[in-house]
Amino acid sequence: MRLGMFYPDMMEHLTATNANALEVSLRIADRADVYVGVFAFHYGYVPDGEAISVTEAEYERAVERDIPRLIFLMSDAHDIKPGDVETGDGAAKLTKLKERLKKERVVGFFDSADDLKAQVIQALVPYRESDVTTFHYVSDIPPPPEPFIAHPYTLLQTPNLIGRQRELKLLTDWITGKELEADGRKAPSNSVRIMNIVAIGGLGKSALTWKWFNDIAPEEMKPLTGRMWWSFYESDATFENFVTRALAYVTKRPLNEVQRIPAPERETQLLATLDHQPFLLALDGLERILIAYARMDAARLDDSEVGKDKNLRKTADPRVGNFLKKLAQSKNSRILISSRLYPAGLETGGGDPIPSSFRCDITGLTDEDAVELWRAFGVSGSRDELLPVFSTFGKHPLLVQALAGEVKRYRRAPGNFERWRKANPKFDPAKFPELAKAMAHVLEFALRSLDKKVTRVLHTISAFRMPATYDTLNVLLVAKGKNRFELRTGKLINEEGRLFDEEASFDKALSELEDRGLVGWDKRANRYDLHPIVRGVVWNALADNTRHGIYSILHAHFEILGKKQDWKAVKSLEDLTSGIELYNTLIGLGQYDDAYLIFRDRLDKPLSYRLSANRQSVELLEMLFANGLGHAPRLNNPAQQAYTLNALAMAYHLSGRPERAASFHHRSNIIRLDVKDDHNFNLGLGNLAIVQRLLGALYESESTFRNVLIGLRMRSEIPEEAQCQSWLGYELATRGATRDANITFTRALNIIVSHRSSHWEGFVSAKLCQLLLWAGNAFGASSLADRACELAQHPYIYEEGLIEGIRLQGQAALALNHLVTADERLHHALSRARLVNLVEDELPALVALAELRRRREDLRAAREFLDDVWESAERGPYPLFHADAFNVLTQIERDEGNTAAAIEAATKAYRLAWCDGPPFAYHWGLEKATQHLKELGAPEPELPPFDESKFEQMPEVEIDPDDEFHVGTVSHES
Repeated sequence: MRLGMFYPDMMEHLTATNANALEVSLRIADRADVYVGVFAFHYGYVPDGEAISVTEAEYERAVERDIPRLIFLMSDAHDIKPGDVETGDGAAKLTKLKERLKKERVVGFFDSADDLKAQVIQALVPYRESDVTTFHYVSDIPPPPEPFIAHPYTLLQTPNLIGRQRELKLLTDWITGKELEADGRKAPSNSVRIMNIVAIGGLGKSALTWKWFNDIAPEEMKPLTGRMWWSFYESDATFENFVTRALAYVTKRPLNEVQRIPAPERETQLLATLDHQPFLLALDGLERILIAYARMDAARLDDSEVGKDKNLRKTADPRVGNFLKKLAQSKNSRILISSRLYPAGLETGGGDPIPSSFRCDITGLTDEDAVELWRAFGVSGSRDELLPVFSTFGKHPLLVQALAGEVKRYRRAPGNFERWRKANPKFDPAKFPELAKAMAHVLEFALRSLDKKVTRVLHTISAFRMPATYDTLNVLLVAKGKNRFELRTGKLINEEGRLFDEEASFDKALSELEDRGLVGWDKRANRYDLHPIVRGVVWNALADNTRHGIYSILHAHFEILGKKQDWKAVKSLEDLTSGIELYNTLIGLGQYDDAYLIFRDRLDKPLSYRLSANRQSVELLEMLFANGLGHAPRLNNPAQQAYTLNALAMAYHLSGRPERAASFHHRSNIIRLDVKDDHNFNLGLGNLAIVQRLLGALYESESTFRNVLIGLRMRSEIPEEAQCQSWLGYELATRGATRDANITFTRALNIIVSHRSSHWEGFVSAKLCQLLLWAGNAFGASSLADRACELAQHPYIYEEGLIEGIRLQGQAALALNHLVTADERLHHALSRARLVNLVEDELPALVALAELRRRREDLRAAREFLDDVWESAERGPYPLFHADAFNVLTQIERDEGNTAAAIEAATKAYRLAWCDGPPFAYHWGLEKATQHLKELGAPEPELPPFDESKFEQMPEVEIDPDDEFHVGTVSHES
């Protein structure tokens, strides 16, 4: 819902523009879904040549469009100054307009700002959107020099930005030619094209950049062709959408025309225009396109910890990182970035900003800014008294604001810090040497004067695992039912009403929490969340029975929202909110067995199969291990313990930790063996064999697959036997047994097609495609990759399979030397793999992109792709992918004439591909490394050969081309 908020003289609050004042206001009215008119004692600005004011013209436009019109008139009881009352002709026109408004609408009269706020909130209730996606919009694209504000920033806690004068001066120096200095870094301003404002959440970087972009930049940056504000926090504010709309804006071309331009050409044209004309582009929330925050678990990340990992600061799509680097070379335009993390693409190997990029880290406030923020809340206290207190918690603005809110509401002496401190002798953050503990101490006192009902709202929000929507909190806390839980006793009270008797009181409570800086309100999505510092303090301070009562309320609510949903129809993590919150409340209530059932029946399949959200699976499953991961999950049934261990192992495996996965598979299989669960024991062994192959234990992997196959045949479990047969075929292909692998895959495909198992046909198609790529049959591989990609989307999108299919399309195109197609497909696969942390597809996509860049003779870019491989490949470990990467590096070194480095890389590839030694080696990687060493005139390293006595221990399984098997995959048990 878009609101048009209109009041006399509103034009003074709009940003500078060359557009006619009346045109600007009417354009706002044309975009509004609801007209809210607030009228005091000024008629408003009347443009030259017009008969009525802009304010009345806005109301006329709302009448013409027939949109809802909510009218509020200032009452005579409102405090006003003589200068606030208009006289003469304007007063007469205002009186006439008010009489018209009273006749046409039911108006509200307000006698204070708080009264107006409450009335407006209550009046807007019927128009509130329940679908959060409707809160997103990208505004119309105006012609320059009018600013293009794609997503207005609306989260300023106070009417004006308080403090940050040092940072505002730095930004102004940047565009006025003065030398830049921040955090020990210096640079001539004329050399800096990209300015990066970096800070963890809650320090006000967006408010700072918004203030400067709107109020200062237009006056100081001259000449200025146009300026654009884009926020990556919005739901569909993708990089592609940014480039498209930015190009339409700077070139004044229609959006539909720009959308028809190929994506790479759009980027080129945008860079060219920015290079030739002086534009200012502000990119807010850039961390959302970096690996760390592009993932589904971004909301729960610790900024300070994530920032230490350079890999997580890379863009999910490497092309975006390259685009940022090119932006830094713009000759005329300036780019302002605000982000929780500094983009790795704008950083040198030594960790410094690249030339033309400058980094300013925002930490706590300066002494002056901290005192100014404190004073803005009308609270007393001398500078000498305040600053030692502020320093104990790093002058964090959130805590300054929260503490000020507490002192302001001290009933015995409102706003008197000295009196408040005497009344709270235990307040002493200086006694805590650790910053986190000092911050927690301050917050404990900042919460003390909260009204009991407001406190309970805060407690309720703190119990949610995901951001809480307004509608959910409304249902939980506002009178709409007959039963409620008494938090103090944890008992069900049978009476009418809940915490609030009316929605206006509830809204007022939320507003107070927001005003104090305790709750963050995402206005677009209409969701509420707590800063991690606040959440920790609030929740940890609650008594066990209070927590139990809150969890009971949430459980009662989420339990009735639907027992199950069609997991195949799930499109995002938000679709699973009720299930995740119900699971979380059951854990909080200590009902681990019930929580397990929720995960198994409602969350497991959509998280793992549909979304490939394996990090979320890990996070949720680890909650069942109340005594630590070294102990069994706190479940009464051993079979359920085994299921949990197996599911957690699979999530570890798919999120890049196969070594840990192997350990948990072993633990799961031991339990299944003890309880004689032969069916799931065999499947669990199969899952272990899959991980063993990734770890390079090829003999163990094949031996395990064969043992599983024998066990399944003994039990006549044909579908499961076929699943294992498929994986065995992939194992055979890996070590170069192409004849047996071909037989297995061909029979598998025939049976699957006859049984219409489309996703598993896609699975086998993908594995057979990989075999053909290894064997050099690029045309056959291309056809199978297309088939795998197609089948991964029917009858529902299987994210893991789709990513694999797209990646194989890219590798097949590369093998055919179709480099443009390969580039697009491989980047697409890489971006999607990074969003869900699917390392098994990320690493081969990176290796293929490195080879593609090598063929284009861009050896620097090729090395950069390989740089993304080393750490993950070693940490996994993933010796097969690691070997492939070193083989590409060998060729790069050879291309550059670095013989010694080439020999070193080829030797590493050889050692990694060796695995257990031929025939249980990674045949294709070893073959390439051997050829490299031969051509370089270097010896093959001496490695221990395969122990041939193990052949006698290898289970014998007949692989006959005349046999038929039903093929699927080894995965979770039934």
